[in-house]
Amino acid sequence: MTEYKSIITNHKIEKVKLHVNDLQTGMYICDLDRPWRETPFPVLGFEIDNNQTIQEVMQYCQYVEIDVDRSRVEDVVINQLPPGSIFNVNGSSFQLDEIETAESLRKQTTNLVNTFWDEIRYGISPDIYLAKSAAQECVASMLRNPEMMIFLVQLQSKDGHRGQEAFNSCIYSLLIGHLLNLTHKQLQNLATSALLHDMGKVLIPEDILNKTGKLTDEEHSIIRTHSQAGREIILSSGSLSLGTADVAYAHHENLDGTGYPRGLQGDQLSMFSKIVGVVDKYDAITSTMPYRPARDHFRAVYILKYLARDKKIDERLCTMLTTYLGVYPPGSIVELTSKEVAIVLNSDPSRRHQPQILVVRDKHKEPCQRFVDLTEKSVDENGDTYRIAYMHRTGDFGIYPNQYFTLILQSIG
Repeated sequence: MTEYKSIITNHKIEKVKLHVNDLQTGMYICDLDRPWRETPFPVLGFEIDNNQTIQEVMQYCQYVEIDVDRSRVEDVVINQLPPGSIFNVNGSSFQLDEIETAESLRKQTTNLVNTFWDEIRYGISPDIYLAKSAAQECVASMLRNPEMMIFLVQLQSKDGHRGQEAFNSCIYSLLIGHLLNLTHKQLQNLATSALLHDMGKVLIPEDILNKTGKLTDEEHSIIRTHSQAGREIILSSGSLSLGTADVAYAHHENLDGTGYPRGLQGDQLSMFSKIVGVVDKYDAITSTMPYRPARDHFRAVYILKYLARDKKIDERLCTMLTTYLGVYPPGSIVELTSKEVAIVLNSDPSRRHQPQILVVRDKHKEPCQRFVDLTEKSVDENGDTYRIAYMHRTGDFGIYPNQYFTLILQSIG
């Protein structure tokens, strides 16, 4: 269960600290985990009157305090939270050998997907049993330590690498599936579906996939055929479930019926298709594309929020993903108030605005290397407390988090 603190007067609980995942309509918020002036909310507190208000709070806070007396709820339900920081007072919450094993799995899985692409191009039927085996390994790693797997995904360069895209989608999908309490068998099927969902793109001409300019209507139509092609590739294997083929076929459908290729609506889409649809969009937004640079996490959350509002994607699944990743996901490039630039390593869920960081550019934007834990109220050379001022895109200032992977692993070990 979630840890919480309460303020007790005359044996009566007046305030309860809750994670934003536990908020309900009717609750009265009396304090935040960040200064009120940094939010649009009234400083004297406010009641949650609808789910939209909850969504807005999630964009700014991870924990809030509830005034029990002023809340109109019969019971405060506290759900289990995702795991906390990879760092704690005793050091890392997972061992170096675990990360190295997970990194080996990532490399093997991405190489496998790339091999599938090459085999299909040359008319060779890929060994789907290898995909199932890789999916099972991904499930096992996620169940052992989901934060570690997200850490690895976020730290990698998102440069349109097909194998890495498939692995990202697999891990993000498993994160949501894990939060949904899916069974082990369901998670295995979901992982396989996510790994193979974009396989149909292998049949799209490279000059269209890699085009840097605006696509023509005809080229858009060709791109859209990858859903049907992916379904046919998977069905031709004869050893995968219809559900896996369905995800390949339906991951670009929208809840309001405006997607492709069939214009299906929400109740016609499987849960797996909805999950992969959300993570596919998040990964695409935060990845470098031939026609645009990668966008930062803030921009991705903003776009996903409005896609959910407009009934393009599932709002609940979207919230699960973005809430878990937090404000500054691992691998984010941030600029401090000191003008230094850093890579986010991870953060305590109770202090999401104070992550552990690796400073890699000094105030003059010259290379440097220094670890800082913002929860420790560290100060810069002027004696001012370090604070994050901006988030940047991967590649800004020539910074790519995967280039520091070995150094980060050494710090954990």
